[in-house]
Amino acid sequence: MLVCQPAKLSSKVRCPICGQDFLIYAENGVPAADTMSRRVIEHALRTHHTPHSTARSAHPGSTFHIPNWSGTQPFLASAAISDLLDGAI
Repeated sequence: MLVCQPAKLSSKVRCPICGQDFLIYAENGVPAADTMSRRVIEHALRTHHTPHSTARSAHPGSTFHIPNWSGTQPFLASAAISDLLDGAI
């Protein structure tokens, strides 16, 4: 589970609709900055908006939870190459 909180200063995580900055905290040691988590966070932030709303007020004003990615992990070419190289040595 990820905890999301509106930021008063600039942050690396922004709503793709309104540009509101957010601070992300991970629970249970889950990294909050990986690519899949960022996609899940951005999707959750998009769902706060209605089709015609771009206001920052669409987001909760206090801390809220965002579920983690629970699907299969994406294919990582670097991991496949690493396995290939390990087998060749």
